[in-house]
Amino acid sequence: MFVLKQIFRLRESTQCSLDPAGDMPFLDHLEDLRRTIIRMGITLLLAMVLCFSFSPTLMDFLRQPVERVWTRQSAVDLPAGLTSPIWQQARQWAALAPTLEPAARLALGQKLPEPVQECAAALSLAQAATLLPEGKQHDFLQQHSGTPTRLQLAEQLLGSPALFAPSAAPARLMSAFHPGEAFMLSLHLSFFCGLICAFPLLLYFALRFILPGLLEHERRLLYKCIAAGSTLFLVGCAFAYFGLLPRVLEFFYSYSLDLGIANDWRIGYYLTFAAKLVFVTGAIFELPVIIIPLIKLGILHYAFMRRTRPYALVVSFAAALLLAPAPDPGTMFLLALPMYLLYESCIIFAWFQRKQHNKKA
Repeated sequence: MFVLKQIFRLRESTQCSLDPAGDMPFLDHLEDLRRTIIRMGITLLLAMVLCFSFSPTLMDFLRQPVERVWTRQSAVDLPAGLTSPIWQQARQWAALAPTLEPAARLALGQKLPEPVQECAAALSLAQAATLLPEGKQHDFLQQHSGTPTRLQLAEQLLGSPALFAPSAAPARLMSAFHPGEAFMLSLHLSFFCGLICAFPLLLYFALRFILPGLLEHERRLLYKCIAAGSTLFLVGCAFAYFGLLPRVLEFFYSYSLDLGIANDWRIGYYLTFAAKLVFVTGAIFELPVIIIPLIKLGILHYAFMRRTRPYALVVSFAAALLLAPAPDPGTMFLLALPMYLLYESCIIFAWFQRKQHNKKA
């Protein structure tokens, strides 16, 4: 209620610039608020419907950071001369061969490239040798390898058990706990993506409600703020997606492994976490859109903002501590630094504003 009263006072102050006797009753303010909320709700709903039709594409896009993290974390050094495609084919063949009839196994094996056949044979021998005591493994490989090249490759694989360990397989992500989880997840994802897509219009409706009575030059400032706010919001979302989210996922993945916990992340938890992080970071980048209009309207001044610079630094790191999904210093710094730099940019803007005002005076 206190916040509403302050907003209503600001509305009346802007209306007085056009109509000095235009004080509005409290209920009229509430009626305007109701209309604004309805407009924003309809806009968000239409954006959600549009985003819902692209749910598979959005899920793939938001899933890419965690898949890249899993790929890097599960990557292992292959022996010299062995490429990743050959290794992947050999792993598939080594897993599939025991399930085939001898004739089918022989026919299919002959159609595979020779490097894949050699790698698959060496992999099978190395896996079999792990069942023996260490003192007998080398003798087993020498007796059954057949060729020096296969023996050398099998010994290299035997010395790197992570290459054929089950943990090196791709991590499982697409799993749900109940039948309706995928549908509800699509709705949640559509909601966050709809907020991002509809943000310019939502910002326009909000500012027009807070500042209804504007002069021509003030309207131009409003449109500039909307354009700048939308751009900063998209920049913040991109920063979170490409810079912050991979670092956070790397931290959580490594931390879980250090505790001996497998990273079997569920699709619902991950996508909700990632969408919230992207949206919150985008909202943080809206700081200049809030401060610059207050400077232009004369509510904030350069001297005041310069004095509050140390407090802004503390508040930036405190907000990063509360909002950062990972408690490591690097992630908090990545979140706090843009906030403080944006505040510094507002101080520079206030300085230019004061300089222009002094010239006019």
